[in-house]
Amino acid sequence: MSDEHLMEMDVAAIATALWRRAWLLGIVALAVGIVTYLGLSSATPLYTGDAQVLIEARESPLTRPRDAPSDNLSVQLDESAITSQVEVLRSRQIANAVIDRFELTRNPEFDPALDTSLLDTILIAMGLRESPAEETIRARVLETYYDRLSVYPVAKSRVIVVEFTSEDPKLAADITNAVAEAFVNLQSEAKLESTSAATQWLETEIARLRERVAEAETAVAEYRAGSELFDLNNPGEDETNLQTQQLGDLNAELARAKAAQSEAQSRARLLRSLLDEGGSFDSAEEVLNSQLIQRLRERQVALRAQIADLSTSLLPGHPRLQALRSQLADLDGQVRAEVQKILQSLETASRVAGARVESLQERLNEAKAAVASSNEKSIRLRALEREAAAQRDLLESFLARYREAAARTESNYLPPDARIISRAIAPRNPSWPKKGMLTLAAMAGALFIAMAFIIIREFATGRAYRQLEGEALPQPGEVKPEPLLQLGAMPSGGTPSLDAAREMPGMADLAELMATAGLKTVLFAGNGGAFAGEVALGASRLVAREHGLRLVVMDIGVEPSEPLQQDGGPGLGDLLSGEAPFGDAIRLDGDSRVHFIPLGSMAQDPPLQRLTLVIGALSYTYDRVVIVANRFEDWPVDYISPDLAMVVCAADADPEARRSLHRQALDAGARSALVLQREAPPEAEEQAEEPEDTEQAA
Repeated sequence: MSDEHLMEMDVAAIATALWRRAWLLGIVALAVGIVTYLGLSSATPLYTGDAQVLIEARESPLTRPRDAPSDNLSVQLDESAITSQVEVLRSRQIANAVIDRFELTRNPEFDPALDTSLLDTILIAMGLRESPAEETIRARVLETYYDRLSVYPVAKSRVIVVEFTSEDPKLAADITNAVAEAFVNLQSEAKLESTSAATQWLETEIARLRERVAEAETAVAEYRAGSELFDLNNPGEDETNLQTQQLGDLNAELARAKAAQSEAQSRARLLRSLLDEGGSFDSAEEVLNSQLIQRLRERQVALRAQIADLSTSLLPGHPRLQALRSQLADLDGQVRAEVQKILQSLETASRVAGARVESLQERLNEAKAAVASSNEKSIRLRALEREAAAQRDLLESFLARYREAAARTESNYLPPDARIISRAIAPRNPSWPKKGMLTLAAMAGALFIAMAFIIIREFATGRAYRQLEGEALPQPGEVKPEPLLQLGAMPSGGTPSLDAAREMPGMADLAELMATAGLKTVLFAGNGGAFAGEVALGASRLVAREHGLRLVVMDIGVEPSEPLQQDGGPGLGDLLSGEAPFGDAIRLDGDSRVHFIPLGSMAQDPPLQRLTLVIGALSYTYDRVVIVANRFEDWPVDYISPDLAMVVCAADADPEARRSLHRQALDAGARSALVLQREAPPEAEEQAEEPEDTEQAA
């Protein structure tokens, strides 16, 4: 071993070195502060004036256009719109107006060519600086103007702040106010220009629309006259042309004629039935209305009265009674003759009504044909009327807009969407230089630089390090040993029971390590004939018993692990292939509360991409997910990155092999790794001692 030892930084030595030179640090900081203050005192002070402009819609509800939405302000004045207004305030148009107003081209403060210092003259002569005279006066003043101007919006508001810096406090305030006023005037001019342009465009469109409306209305009138489609209704009523009205009149007249015909036929049938049956004619309305029949009835009544009167004094064969009866019979004949005449008149009226019905039916058919023809023409007429109405409505809309625009332009009422809410006043205190703050900053910077110089010097001389006691530097080629846990020999029966695992050396430490908070996935990988499944199942049983955690052990090896292959049912392969659900693939260990998933069937080459989903689902249900791979090569490193990898190596593995396994586990994606080495079983030690005894006997 050499005498070299490990070294570490000595903070106390560095602090002591800084304390020894504290006086020097104070002098350096004080000197830099004095120089900085004197330099700032000799500099020309600058003053900054600030004004605030509020962006808002200043249109009055009484003068707002009728079709202008009142809730459109929030859409128009969003963040991008405010940013656009900031750029308008910085526009060259406003800059030129302000420069011309205050004649800044004649001010030496804004034109460097008017006041060139001796140092600037020397640098220009040496070619190290461009001569200001080579540029135009306006360009130089604009450059200085933009250097002094600052425009920015206030966060979460519609307020824009305008700041301008100048050597003259009054000039700084005046230019700031001038920029804000120019912006407001520019808003008004833009509105006026937009409204004037709209008015001129509306004038042209109105003249064109008037011609189109006149043409459309003329086309409607000519087509109506040529097609004989006359509108007979008052304005506001449904349209009815002459043919349609004639059809309606004929239809009504035909109905009346049919009713008259039917009535005449009914009366004629009634009288004929009375005549044929010999009934009384007094029930017929025509008989009751006939004055002649009524007079004959009166004479019949009088004759019957005379006959009845004479019958009391004369015999029935008396000539007078016979004469009266003869007169009564003549009166009955006259009544029947008169009824026959009335019947003939009714039949004549029925025939006349039938002829009228036939005539009206013919006229109605002709009117229907005329209406059908007029309907086709009405379709074209309505199309022309719609076109005329559309052109008329558009003309009226444009006229209303034109009147509003003309009224606003003539009255010059176009309020800008901005107003100055805070004007700049001449500042009394300069905005630059801040002597006190800059002096303190310079002193602090000088102090830190001096301290850094002292610390670097201490490191360069080696006085900032101290030797670590009891720890020597490793020899060349020596490597720090890997984390190792020695396990006792496995029992001859295979997987240790719960009691055997508790008594097995190293198993309790392994269980404590698996129960560490923060672990979710633990992988056991075997190497060199080691049985990772036995160790994993034994440790899991102990963790479940001693720490009360819920564990699931899952076999992912190419060949099934014997401790986890108990009944030959579905397992991980069936779960990945979708042939079995979680409930069928998970088993319960008979000796503990540990659950396990055997390897199952791998005949269908299940997709290993689902391993990540399966492990994630199990992590939500169980406290620990223990993964078993009997061989290190069976570990699917692309899909499983455990929190802790346990590499179970053989009892005869040398340190170099253990270090290689530890490094491979970390390179495979494990967050941490631990090497587990089993002790050789007693039978193996006895078999190893028997040859030695045989050699000694020989």
